[in-house]
Amino acid sequence: MLSQPLSAGGVSTARVSVLADMLPNIGLEVEEEFTFRWTLDKWAQTARSQKKVYSPEFVCNGAKWRILLFPAGNQQADTLSVFLDSVDAPTMPKDGAWHICVQFALAIVNHKDETVFRSSTAQHRFNPYEADWGFNHLVKLSQLTTPIDASGRALIEDDQTLFIVHMRVLKDVTGYLWHNYVNYDSKKATGLIGLKNQGATCYMNSLLQSLYFIPYFRRATYSIPTAQDDPSKSIPLALQRVFYQLQLSELPVGTTELTKSFGWDAMDSFMQHDIQEFNRVLQDNLENKMLGTKAEGAISSLFVGKYKSYIKCIDVDYESARSEDFYDVQLNVKGNKNVTDSFKDYISVETLDGENKYHAEGYGLQDAKKGVVFTFLPPVLFLQLKRFEFDMEHGRMVKINDRYEYAEEINLDDFLEQKPVTPQNYWLYGVLVHSGDLTGGHYTSFLRPQKDGKWFKFDDERVTPCLRSEVFEDNFGGESLVALQAQKINVTAPRAPKRLTNAYMLVYIRHDDTESIFAPISDADVQEHLRIRFEEERLEYEKKRKEREEQHLYVNTKVLLEDHVLRHRGFDLCNFDHKAYPITPVLTLRLRKETTLLELKETVATEVCVPSSQLRVWTLVGRQNKTVRPDCVLTASENGLNLEEIRERYTKAAQELRVFVEVVAPNAKEEIKSEKSLTLFLKYYDPTTTLIRYVGRIFIPNKTQKISEIFPVLCERASLPSSTPLLLYEEIKPDMVEPLKARQSFGNAELGDGDIICFQKDLTNSKTTIVDATGATVNLYFDEMHNRSAIMFKPRPLDSDHTAAEGEKVPMPVELMMHKKMSYDTVIAKLAEAIGADASKVRLFTSSGLLSKSHINRSATMVLQDMLSSGFYNQLMTTSVLFYEVMEVDITEFETKKYVSICYIDRHSNVLGPFDVLVTKTASANEVIKNFRSKIELPPTIGPKAELRIYEVISHKIHKFYGKSDDISAVTANSLLVIEEHVAEDKLAKGDAYVHVFHFDSHPSNSHSIPFKFPVRKGESFSITKERLLARTGLDSKESLKAKFFIIPSGFAKPIEIVDGDVLADKTFGPYDYIGIDHVDKVVKVSKDVNAGKAIKIFN
Repeated sequence: MLSQPLSAGGVSTARVSVLADMLPNIGLEVEEEFTFRWTLDKWAQTARSQKKVYSPEFVCNGAKWRILLFPAGNQQADTLSVFLDSVDAPTMPKDGAWHICVQFALAIVNHKDETVFRSSTAQHRFNPYEADWGFNHLVKLSQLTTPIDASGRALIEDDQTLFIVHMRVLKDVTGYLWHNYVNYDSKKATGLIGLKNQGATCYMNSLLQSLYFIPYFRRATYSIPTAQDDPSKSIPLALQRVFYQLQLSELPVGTTELTKSFGWDAMDSFMQHDIQEFNRVLQDNLENKMLGTKAEGAISSLFVGKYKSYIKCIDVDYESARSEDFYDVQLNVKGNKNVTDSFKDYISVETLDGENKYHAEGYGLQDAKKGVVFTFLPPVLFLQLKRFEFDMEHGRMVKINDRYEYAEEINLDDFLEQKPVTPQNYWLYGVLVHSGDLTGGHYTSFLRPQKDGKWFKFDDERVTPCLRSEVFEDNFGGESLVALQAQKINVTAPRAPKRLTNAYMLVYIRHDDTESIFAPISDADVQEHLRIRFEEERLEYEKKRKEREEQHLYVNTKVLLEDHVLRHRGFDLCNFDHKAYPITPVLTLRLRKETTLLELKETVATEVCVPSSQLRVWTLVGRQNKTVRPDCVLTASENGLNLEEIRERYTKAAQELRVFVEVVAPNAKEEIKSEKSLTLFLKYYDPTTTLIRYVGRIFIPNKTQKISEIFPVLCERASLPSSTPLLLYEEIKPDMVEPLKARQSFGNAELGDGDIICFQKDLTNSKTTIVDATGATVNLYFDEMHNRSAIMFKPRPLDSDHTAAEGEKVPMPVELMMHKKMSYDTVIAKLAEAIGADASKVRLFTSSGLLSKSHINRSATMVLQDMLSSGFYNQLMTTSVLFYEVMEVDITEFETKKYVSICYIDRHSNVLGPFDVLVTKTASANEVIKNFRSKIELPPTIGPKAELRIYEVISHKIHKFYGKSDDISAVTANSLLVIEEHVAEDKLAKGDAYVHVFHFDSHPSNSHSIPFKFPVRKGESFSITKERLLARTGLDSKESLKAKFFIIPSGFAKPIEIVDGDVLADKTFGPYDYIGIDHVDKVVKVSKDVNAGKAIKIFN
């Protein structure tokens, strides 16, 4: 509700209105504030007859404005649409800098009672491209003429209503306030540049920018010796490159070389990590690389502080203390208002007394004070705000979006053990921000590269000047101030939601160290070999960039010469771009589009050292079957055509011009082409050497000729006796090489211009020895080539907390060339040989089965092609990937066995396991128990004669109890087998009954923990039964008080809460009814996604 009426009158110049209170104060100078009122009569007629209506114009801040109204809605027919429209904006030059930054509130108001209204607020940079701004959905049309509150009044009364706009024109101090960033140039606007995002590397970009603008750190990085480093694996060199490019480049900088130096593949760059975790791993790596260099100690001198953990007795003179280094301080957000409160919380003292007394050596149990105190603070202080915490009440990780303030200046004297000689005053240098929630989000950073300088926002590639309010208020978290202000004025406004964008890490610089830390970087700080290397790289990059910009002026021309074809051993006459096979190194020319064919010939003639008159140029075209073949000869009459005309005429669909150039004899006559003639290209294959080579082309004047007629020519080309029997094949495409019949005519064989014939000696009746049977014939040779592929075999990832024992052989990835039709057994054999393992103990997994037990089952008919996954992981990789595991048991033995997940649960629901145990697929329950006991050490209270029983759990509910002789063949990978001791107290007396008990959190569908079988006693009230149940669950006293108990009927019936007076033995339980205990799950759930929770690692 409006607390007071707005000022009356047709056009008001009132400076203050209630609508103005809705606009947030963002700390900018107000150039003018203005309120305009527009009374609209004859509403019904206007709504029927006019699609849009303009108010009278008014002037604010020297510019003309008006309200733009869509009475029947703009995009939807059921809502009123209202906009603020700049009259001047469309008349301004579009390439100029004209703009006005305005905060405004638009309201539709009952013209008789101004406490009845609906409004919205916005902010906008009005410019020639965006002249109006407002609200498509200000209010539903159905609400205009019906009472909207207790007053009983509507927004339109007596066919009349009132529109009010309150404007606040702000001074654009940055020059880019509320900019849409279309055609934005970071370098031009700020003098700074951003970093490219590889997919999910925003966390890395934010941290790298914060490190780069600390000159001391940059100087130390530049000083690391890298002249002899392997460029593909050197992290310091890659980081030096990134910093150098940030310093000198005009465009956003890529980080691909840096992540490659980490040992990461494409998948790693699509995984987002925690920024603090990445900072620690990177700093550790760099610190090790700096050892023994002039940069040694630079990181610790910059970022490392010290704190002391202590326990000090109150009544005796005894203290236990330990000093530790820290690289960052993790501050609690929840329960604290600001950084100072968090530091107080960090060093707060805990009193150890009563049952929690401290055992002091020589003094026994003593009352004591326990705490932490800082002994030394570093020059650069990284503060991680603990925005992510485990919520014990709901049993899951959550993001803390509470409001949390941080100051531009802080003093930390009070948090040091001894009063410092000089005050520990720090100024805020950087704010690293997380937007989103636990499932995902985006990182940005706000940095001030100079003390008392301007703030800038770094959002991957974009760098923008920003307001102080963006650095502070906008990232404090908590409720939106705009929504809070609206609530104060209008009680019907929606509740202010907590903002998901807030500060995650703060970086402070100590005042006394500012001058030394921010000493400017000079040319001398960059090693000479780095300047030379990076300058060469820059020039090469600029050259390529210029080529891309001028590409429209040129035609990329690829010239295939006979020498290239002679060296080619694969499909077609060459391979231009198929990455699975060796690329043919053809002559690549970048020629202007107006270059003529004759000029092209002269250029090529220079390369091959023959007169241009002896060159015959063929166009190369891509066929529908994805082969590339010569198509037609460019005659002398076409010498005047330019390259663009040739490309348009003969190869229009191609982005580049491809030609085949052959050298002909001097004064050679051009062959006379006709509908009956054709030109074929020839290859000779020698099965004894498994080599295939080009032997020229042949012109066939008439397609009616029999294929056998060219045998003498073929023998001559291959240097074979003229009577040599031959086998001929047509090379149609890589997986289609068909034999040709010698008695057929070329026409009947459907051969055409540009087709390729491969021939070889017919060895049917020959005594010639073939070394490799896979290459006995042309088609077998090509089959081998087509199906041969590089396969990367990687060891199956172990648990993230697994570390190799001393002397344990760590499995390594290995890349092997293999035939896709290779059998399962052959694949395993070759892999086992490469990794030095027993083939009978190796099994394979696809990328989709990494963390599951779903390995690739051996099959006599399975081939490698069947095993290769087409999943997202393999799409990112240039080489196909399979994962392997070397087992302890023989795979043939394993095929008769299976892994089952087994745990042991004691009388208080303490769980041992689960463990993956290999058992025979048809093992009995008793055999499973024996197997488990032989491999897992049970608690000492469980004697060898203890009676154990086993049951199957699915989705945290009991599925089946197994008798000793029952087999477990039906147990699946989704099941858990639970072993427990069957004790006398579980036995039933007359009138007792068993019920199944399971645990859930808030709703029965959120089941958790291990269920169990429980006896209910005849005549026992639930107050007593509950005590036995709680003892069985192992819940502590605090958790027991919160636990609730229900009967959970089968199906979708509503749970029935159990009260103390109930007697469970008197209840009728169906076979699928349960007792459910509602309490928080104490175990943190871990995702089974392949990439979830994967710790960040740098491998080099």
